[in-house]
Formats: sequence, structure tokens, C-alpha cells
Amino acid sequence: MDKQIVNILSDIQQNMKEFDRNMKEFDRNLKEFGSDLKEIKETVNRIEVSQTEDVISLLKVGNQRSEKDFHYLNTRITDIDKRVFTLENRAEG
Repeated sequence: MDKQIVNILSDIQQNMKEFDRNMKEFDRNLKEFGSDLKEIKETVNRIEVSQTEDVISLLKVGNQRSEKDFHYLNTRITDIDKRVFTLENRAEG
């Protein structure tokens, strides 16, 4: 009977040692996961900042193009308006 108790206690001790090893491995894996998660968050933040900068750059370029187009068309319309005015004056005179 004593031998059975010793064997049971030995088995429990072995199981506890294995459990302890598993817990240490789990702890290492959890720390690794936390580190990976931190890297992912940093990457996502960099991407978000980059996207915002890209959108702002695209809007600025679009705005510059629109202004150039506006000035070109405004100049052309003014020139055409002057020519029409001149032609109207000739027709009346």
C-alpha cells in the first residue's frame, strides 16, 4: 500500500513538473504573441498615416490641376468673349 502511495505521489510530481514546463512554454508563447500583436498595431498605424498622407497628396494634385484648368478655361472664355464683342461691333458699324 505504501508503495502504491509513493507511486501515485511520484506520478503526481511528474505531472506537476510537466504542467510547469507547459505553463512556462505557454507564457513564452503568450509573450511572443504580445510582441507580434504590438508589431501588427505599429504596422497598421504606419499604414493609416501613410494612407492619410497619400490622400492629402492626391487631393493637392487634383486641386492644382483644377486651378490650372480653371485659369486656362477662364482665359479662353475671356478671349472668345472679346472676339465676339469685336465681331458684334463690326457688324453694327
